[in-house]
Amino acid sequence: MPKPSKVSKIWFVSGLVAVALAAAGFAQRDSLARLLPSGHAATTAAAVRPAQPVRVMRVTFTAPTAERQFTGTVRPQHETAMAFRLPGKIISRSVEVGDRVAAGQVLALLDDTDARLSLEAAEAEVTASQTDRDRAAAELARSQKLFASGFVARAALDSATSTAAQAQARVDRAQRSRDQAANALSYARLIADAPGVVTSVAADAGQVVAAGQPVVTVAPTDRLDVVFALPEQLRDALEHASASATLWGDAARPYRLQLRDISPDVDPAARTYRVRMSLVAPDDAVALGRTMTVTLQQPAATPVAQLPLGAVVDDGSGAFVWRLPKNARLVQRVPVDIARLDDAYAEVRGGLNEGDLVVSLGAHKLDPARPVHVVETDAAASL
Repeated sequence: MPKPSKVSKIWFVSGLVAVALAAAGFAQRDSLARLLPSGHAATTAAAVRPAQPVRVMRVTFTAPTAERQFTGTVRPQHETAMAFRLPGKIISRSVEVGDRVAAGQVLALLDDTDARLSLEAAEAEVTASQTDRDRAAAELARSQKLFASGFVARAALDSATSTAAQAQARVDRAQRSRDQAANALSYARLIADAPGVVTSVAADAGQVVAAGQPVVTVAPTDRLDVVFALPEQLRDALEHASASATLWGDAARPYRLQLRDISPDVDPAARTYRVRMSLVAPDDAVALGRTMTVTLQQPAATPVAQLPLGAVVDDGSGAFVWRLPKNARLVQRVPVDIARLDDAYAEVRGGLNEGDLVVSLGAHKLDPARPVHVVETDAAASL
C-alpha cells in the first residue's frame, strides 16, 4: 500500500487543531452566557438582525364614493306610427324625417272624393227621412182629431202613431249615417295627436295605402327618457339612489330623473342592464339623440379607509394589516373588515384610527419579531 504523504498528515493535524479551538470557544460562550442577565441573549440576537425596510402610509377615513356617473342618450318614451283610418290614395305628405310637429298639425292627406260622395248621400238620406217624418206627423195629427170626433176607429189611430214613430226612427238612423260619413271624411287628414319629432316615413304621395298602414312615425317630445347601461353589480343600488342628468357640455343645468323601467335580462356580452329613466321637466334644450351624463346619488355610508391591496393580509384567520405605532420599531397586527375590493385597492374599516401608519407594500412578507425601517411614506389614497 502507498504511504500517506507528508502534506496529508499536515492537513489532518490542522483539522484537529481547528476542532479543538471551536470547542473551546463554544464552551467559553456558554460560561459567559450563564453570567449575563436573563433575556439578554434574545435582545442581543434581535439587535444584530438587520431591520426590515418598509413602505408605510397614513390612514385617512373618508365616506365611500356616493356618486356614480354614466353616459346616456335621450330617447322618446314611445313612438307612434301614424296611419289613416280608411283606405285611399295619398295626395300629399307635408313632413319629413326630423321635422318637429305640433299637436293638431296635418301630416298627410288622402284623396277624399269617395268620402265626400258618401257624406253627400248621407245628407240626402237625412233630408228624405225628415220629409217622411213630417208627413207621418201630419197624418197622426189628423187621425187624432178624427178619432176624437168619432169618425175613425182606434185601429186607424194606432196605425198612424206607428207610422210616425217609424219615420222618426228613420230620421235618427239617417243622421247617424251622416255623422259617420262626416267622420270618414275627417279621417282623410292625418293629424298629429301631440307635439313631437318625425322619426320615419313609410309612404309617399301617390301611394295607395290600406286602413291602418303606417305612414309617418312621430316621437312625442313632451315625454322623454334617458337610456343608459348599468353594470350588473349596481342593479340593487339603483332602487335606493336619487338620479339627475345634465346635457353633455352643459353641467350647470341638472334635470331630475325618475326610474321608469329596468330590462329584465342582462346583456350577455357587456353584463349590463338597460335602464330607462324619465325626464321630469325637459325643456327645449333636451332634444332626441342628445348625450346626457346620468348621476346616481347613493345614501351616505360608514367611512372607510382605502389601502393598497399589498397592505392587507389574510392568512386564513381573517384580514389584517400591520400597524407601526409612533416611535416604535416593531409592527402590530390589527384585524380589519373589508368593505369593498377592486383591482388595486381595498376599502377597510374597524381596528384602525385616523392617522395610523400601516405597512403599504409587502405586508405578507413581514416578520413581526424583527424591527422595521421606514424608507418611504405614501400619500393616502383618495376614494
